Amino acid sequence: MTENRLLTLILGGVLAALPLSSLGGDADKTTAHPLRLEPEKIPYSEMNTDIPPWPEEDILSGVSEHRYKYLYSGDIDVAIYEAKPMTLRIKDYSIDEFVTVVSGTLILTEEGGSPQRFGAGESVLVPKGFTGTWEMQGNFREMVVIMNENRRSQQ
Repeated sequence: MTENRLLTLILGGVLAALPLSSLGGDADKTTAHPLRLEPEKIPYSEMNTDIPPWPEEDILSGVSEHRYKYLYSGDIDVAIYEAKPMTLRIKDYSIDEFVTVVSGTLILTEEGGSPQRFGAGESVLVPKGFTGTWEMQGNFREMVVIMNENRRSQQ
């Protein structure tokens, strides 16, 4: 996956695909079973650090310090992402992304619109084409769900 794809998944985006067998993905359909997702239980120290920083020109405030971990990869990718407080400028978001806030607060402000706040346990769909600001406050952690690009290209 490219750095652009990573940054997209984290707000969403995730870097580097992992083997499906290590993720509980669909490598063996005969053993498919429900997978309990508990993003709040994964320690920060066990999350991946190989994320490049956000481009300086997109950072309105805060520091670009963040980590991620895949929870699942199949037809969809599910990951957790944790970041230090930061506000980003987003222009023409390239994917549809479903987000559930695990901790902290997410404030999305569409260009020309009013801020929308999302706290722990709340979900939002950020549509492809979104332009505005993405603000992460407090000890921010989110679970993100997007279409697996590799799967989409095979359909």
